[in-house]
Amino acid sequence: MRTSHITIIDNSFSDIKRVDKQLKKFSQIQKPFLIKIKGIDSFAVKKKIGIKKYSHKDSLIYLIENNNSLVKIRKNLLKQLNHLTTKDRLIQWLEENPYLSKRSLDNIKKYGTPFGLKEWKFHVTIGLISKEKKKNTIDKIKKLNIQESFIIDHIELFIRKNGWTPFKKYPLKRKNPNP
Repeated sequence: MRTSHITIIDNSFSDIKRVDKQLKKFSQIQKPFLIKIKGIDSFAVKKKIGIKKYSHKDSLIYLIENNNSLVKIRKNLLKQLNHLTTKDRLIQWLEENPYLSKRSLDNIKKYGTPFGLKEWKFHVTIGLISKEKKKNTIDKIKKLNIQESFIIDHIELFIRKNGWTPFKKYPLKRKNPNP
């Protein structure tokens, strides 16, 4: 992943044209919304969900304040797109970690990720960072005391092609009053 992003749904779909159609429709009714950063952190992907290829790196993230717009978007998109999901993502998770709990497996089948609706924590993924540089980097960024907010004005579809690759942007059309 080369782009900072907030993951809303992580899954595999059977028909990209139908996903595209649903996202176009959705972007016409969703207005832009404000996100507030509340700090910086990281998580060890290997430790959290056991993906071997990330054993030497962690995800560097901005924590964001709870946001009802993101929760609603996630629920709406899951409802609109779930009938198009395939078992590819489940197979990938099982190959990367054959010891997932029953709850994690059920969540993957439902949501494409081991994290259900209540466990899902929205964050801005900045990128991957080596374990050796992580503490120093986070300490430096914390000193900046970042308390920024920004408008989410589009959603973007990523496809898996030599890793996750941006495929198409969908501008959010409804006008937002000044934040």
